Amino acid sequence: MTHEIKSNDWHAFCQRVTEHRNGASVELEIVEPDGRKTEHNANMILQSMAFSAKNACCDVIALSLRGPKELIHEILDPIQVLLRASKAAGDFNLIQIEAENGITNIKLNPAIRPDMLVGM
Repeated sequence: MTHEIKSNDWHAFCQRVTEHRNGASVELEIVEPDGRKTEHNANMILQSMAFSAKNACCDVIALSLRGPKELIHEILDPIQVLLRASKAAGDFNLIQIEAENGITNIKLNPAIRPDMLVGM
């Protein structure tokens, strides 16, 4: 099952992820436009996920993760935010963000519960 977060809900979605999943375990995979993949799986913990409109033509979703090293990953000009279902009933553990600078896959543990998405 897949659930799309509409662009007018990105700000609220990022706030809810930060509020409800701060401290969650994260596996991060970044797929560059040329197909190169980078993975950050070593004890990464979510600090925050924030949406901002830098200017009229550039939106950004910024992930702040801590682990062996602190990591800030900026997702430039998001196009689509999808949630992919986990094997557990009704929750979502993968956030897939397609953007101008590639695809970012964020696997969260614990997963996003459906009640976190009310109104989106």
